[in-house]
Amino acid sequence: MHFDSILAVSDFSVLSAHALERAALLARQHQITLRLIHLDEGPNIHPSDPIARLGQRARQLARRYEIPVHAIERSAPLDAVLAEAGDSSLLVMGPMLQRSWRKFHRGTTLDQAVHGSLCPLLVVKQEPSHAYGHVLVAVDLSARTKPLIDFASRFSKPTVLKLFHAIDTIEDSKLRSVQASAEAIQANRFNSRQHARDRLSQVIGALDLPPTDSIDPPLSFEVGNGDPAYTTALHQLSTQAELVVVGKRPSSPLAQFFTGSVAQRLAKWAAGDVLIAPFHQLGVVTTAHRL
Repeated sequence: MHFDSILAVSDFSVLSAHALERAALLARQHQITLRLIHLDEGPNIHPSDPIARLGQRARQLARRYEIPVHAIERSAPLDAVLAEAGDSSLLVMGPMLQRSWRKFHRGTTLDQAVHGSLCPLLVVKQEPSHAYGHVLVAVDLSARTKPLIDFASRFSKPTVLKLFHAIDTIEDSKLRSVQASAEAIQANRFNSRQHARDRLSQVIGALDLPPTDSIDPPLSFEVGNGDPAYTTALHQLSTQAELVVVGKRPSSPLAQFFTGSVAQRLAKWAAGDVLIAPFHQLGVVTTAHRL
């Protein structure tokens, strides 16, 4: 997909200030327009004139990063923010975890944004100081893998790009339920990991990678076992990746409420920033599922 504009959300919290800075860095990197919008939701205490303050922030970012920055001259609830983001290539926000009792069934503001955003969503958790260098891409073994890797590479132009695939241990539970031996469970786990490694090697071999001297170290991968969201969050923490990229398929509101998606849980649990890419934006046709 082509990047042409970014919409960044502010509620005047510290974390949303980090989100605006990261959005400005990305806008400068891609030489595109940045728009700012004030989210009028949640318990945060707002200044007496939030639109004037947002306009001042826009002017500061424009001068510092030498990019066009425009403040939208109205406050908006989340549904209106998501509608506004439909005209953007990227929505950027902090990890807004407040929850409205009137919309309790819809989850936190972050949950609703992950579920409702039609464009890629970047959840910023760290104070930015430079462009993303170390990027981790959470992949499965389907046809969605290559488009997601391509998107991650074009989005951040990282110096280190690593793939991570988590094998859900639900298969172990199924084997235990039929009283399979420990040896059989271990053998199944080994075979699953070997299959994943072989498949990821094939994926990397088929990629149209830039010259090897532009990626140091070269593209690599790792395979883990466990809940995909939790295991990926742990791997991000251990590798100190600055950004995790994960895809998102559509899912029903009922499934979102009871279990959440992998993308939704990873956005909460990862210590670093998380970029969530709807697969339909990458030209991938999917069916409703949990990622």
